[in-house]
Amino acid sequence: MGPRYVSADTMPGRPPVVRDWELMGTLLRISVWDADTARSLAALDAAHAAAVRVDALTSADGAGSEVAAANRRAGTDAATTLSPWTADALQGALAVAAASDGALDVTAAPLFEAWASYRARNAVPPRSVRDSLATSVGWRRLRFDPATREVRLPVRGMRLDLGAVARGYAVDRAVDVLRAAGVANGLVDLGGRYRVFGTAPIGARWMLGLQDPRNASDVFAAVQVDSGAVAMVGGYDHFAVVDGARHSTVIDPRTGQPVRGVVAVYVIAPNAATADALSGALYVLGPEAGCRYARAHPGVEAVWVRGNGEREEQEDDDVGLDPDLVVITDGLAGRFEILTEEPEDEKPTPCSALLRSR
Repeated sequence: MGPRYVSADTMPGRPPVVRDWELMGTLLRISVWDADTARSLAALDAAHAAAVRVDALTSADGAGSEVAAANRRAGTDAATTLSPWTADALQGALAVAAASDGALDVTAAPLFEAWASYRARNAVPPRSVRDSLATSVGWRRLRFDPATREVRLPVRGMRLDLGAVARGYAVDRAVDVLRAAGVANGLVDLGGRYRVFGTAPIGARWMLGLQDPRNASDVFAAVQVDSGAVAMVGGYDHFAVVDGARHSTVIDPRTGQPVRGVVAVYVIAPNAATADALSGALYVLGPEAGCRYARAHPGVEAVWVRGNGEREEQEDDDVGLDPDLVVITDGLAGRFEILTEEPEDEKPTPCSALLRSR
């Protein structure tokens, strides 16, 4: 779970129609508020089918996966022609990679897997292992032509992985189907990648809760949105103790090292694919560079929960969440509220204040 819907979940006299499915290793939940129940049920099934199709096209394996097909051809001159949906998801991810200077990298799976393998043995991958992956990791090496939708992985051992965007992209395609069917208002959640559309069931805006990074079953803050999507990366379950030291399991693909100083990031964006991709990129960039990114990209808002040195190394996850460790983009002023009991004068740090102090 990432952000959670915390507003009342019914319209007066009209409960939502809700369906759940297991998908992409998590739960797909679609809730719609519409006067026509029969239309809603048909639309829910069609939206689910769209999300299933995204999974089939973008999964790392599977007979019909276009990503798997491209990976099988790595190191050859053979191209894989992608379907419009897979090509669109890849193009969006590459746009974020370029704009974030590689903080998101769709070719970094071998690096991430090396860290996971050594972490399971209570060890850090040696420099020699990380160096050996240098030729097979790097989004700039990937060759993609949006006009023909052809992708090539020119180096043997390269792997394309759309895991950073696929869940969000599936949410967006499900929303497209719902709206095309005439459903007026809804919320689609796939493993914490949320997107809302239409009118909120109660109040002028949708109210979304942000998962407490210390406790996955609780929320620490609420954010109001008119529409759009929210996605999260991080939380204390994204840390592991390796050889006595606590490390983030989020790896910076540019350095091959765990990210330090950030506990969690929440991104609000116009669509779920963008929010999904940016949640990873802005985690890697951290609050300062991330604030500059958001300032240069209208429509993107974010919340960072920072670690602070000693706390980040502690094994005890019951760590107080101080407001001064929370950074928010300026556009969230008046729409973001920390729900923990804190003195009135303690507020999150806006990006403008953080950047002025640098």
